[in-house]
Amino acid sequence: MNLREETRVAEQAKPAIKAEEHAKQAEQLAEVQHKLGERTEVVVDRIRTLENGEAEFGKEIALLRQVASVMFDAKTILSKADTGKPAIAAETEAIELLLQSKRINPKGGGGGANPGGGGGGTTNDSALTLIGSGVNEKENREDHGVSQATGDSGPKLPEEFRTGLDEYFNRLEKARGK
Repeated sequence: MNLREETRVAEQAKPAIKAEEHAKQAEQLAEVQHKLGERTEVVVDRIRTLENGEAEFGKEIALLRQVASVMFDAKTILSKADTGKPAIAAETEAIELLLQSKRINPKGGGGGANPGGGGGGTTNDSALTLIGSGVNEKENREDHGVSQATGDSGPKLPEEFRTGLDEYFNRLEKARGK
């Protein structure tokens, strides 16, 4: 996700910097993307070397192979000094796939046509909207003392204005209803 954000920043800065500088930034992003793809392939290889790894983690291996492929696609796009929508879309797809792998049921075992026992959900939500669910054992929460301020901003309107605005919106609602 950090790489995608850096890609967005590079794209936003593009009009303000020289083309050579932008190309250099894009190449650096491509290198990082390539390393992430290689690391993903190493994870796949390590899973496969586990006893019954291919049989028990077939779904995960296939998913991670797909992630690596998308990462290499993003690397190719970034190598062309393109930090725009195609690169960001490819990076987002890799993130979505990684989040799918994170949602595999750890208690479901593995193997068979349905490793992990998952896949029965009916959500239409993007995987990105699901991020953050679960337990982060290294989490450090702090109360920053920020309070809700809804409805308290801006100056108070005089009563005659509030009455007029209420009447205006009431008439609008009645006109809509007809």
